[in-house]
Amino acid sequence: MSQSGAPKGSNFDSYLKTQMPALGMDLGGTKLSAALVAGNKPISELVSVPTPTGPENIINAILALIKQFQSETVLTGVGIATAGIVDCTTGSIIGSTPNIDGWTGTALKQIIENKTMLPVHVDNDGNASTYGDALALGLHDKACVVGVTIGTGIGAGLIVYGRPYRGATWAAGEVGHLRLSLDNKRLCTCGLYDCWEEYGAGRGLIKTTRELLQGHSANQTELARNPAELTTREISAAATAGDIIASRAIEIWHEHLSAGLVNIAQILNPDVFILSGGMSQVIDLDLLTDLVKDRCLPPIGNALEFHKSPLGHFAGIVGAAMVVLDGIMV
Repeated sequence: MSQSGAPKGSNFDSYLKTQMPALGMDLGGTKLSAALVAGNKPISELVSVPTPTGPENIINAILALIKQFQSETVLTGVGIATAGIVDCTTGSIIGSTPNIDGWTGTALKQIIENKTMLPVHVDNDGNASTYGDALALGLHDKACVVGVTIGTGIGAGLIVYGRPYRGATWAAGEVGHLRLSLDNKRLCTCGLYDCWEEYGAGRGLIKTTRELLQGHSANQTELARNPAELTTREISAAATAGDIIASRAIEIWHEHLSAGLVNIAQILNPDVFILSGGMSQVIDLDLLTDLVKDRCLPPIGNALEFHKSPLGHFAGIVGAAMVVLDGIMV
């Protein structure tokens, strides 16, 4: 049965999915964004507000956005993509990142449903983003789709035979903490050493660049003027301008990025990788594809497809909303 009470496949259910919108929301450490969604795509402008401090203020901000959209549109439900680990049956946050202080333990689905009387689905942002992008790319018939978000850190979402896979304890996709080395060289924010995101995320590129800058002066590369304040944008811009150190750092970063993707590929044998996040703009897709395929067993590597996110910052919004419209709760 669909959430509307109509049988799956009925005319009403089809109309609900394609015409009557759900509100998709994406909650991160810095901003809360929302848009109307129907037919696998956003159908309104994106509305964003800064993420407030504290669970009560965040909930109030969510309710205010829902009320804003309800003033002009009849909503079928609300889908919320959030950073952290989410029990999708209860819609409660069972683990969160330091970016959203105090978020763990929040019974978000229950609170929002009680306040709005609307169906609500809450999901991890990586799962929601991957689902949204997979729908946009028409990948519902694939055996396994892996979405990898590369920004300050690295996260992932899994779609198995068209349905989100969230794991036994709702924590599937924490791939940023795959261990790439036993050298105890780079301390991760999780407290362990040499996690993938310390090499393949944005901060990994910065650390690699700083290592390469040792022994170089500002006369040799502009990046040496203030290495403590380096940003990924500066490194990328310098590489585009022909800076040798920056170019080499980005080459090594592609190697590090490929190492984690190869580990995922060898375990899951996916059909498709979808790459998203701010650092995906730096990726040379042809280079990364060659690196991964060269390092995988042939039956695994030869079949792999690589895409960049078609939805960008709308991916989590679309994915969370479409879970509500599809009635996929497990």
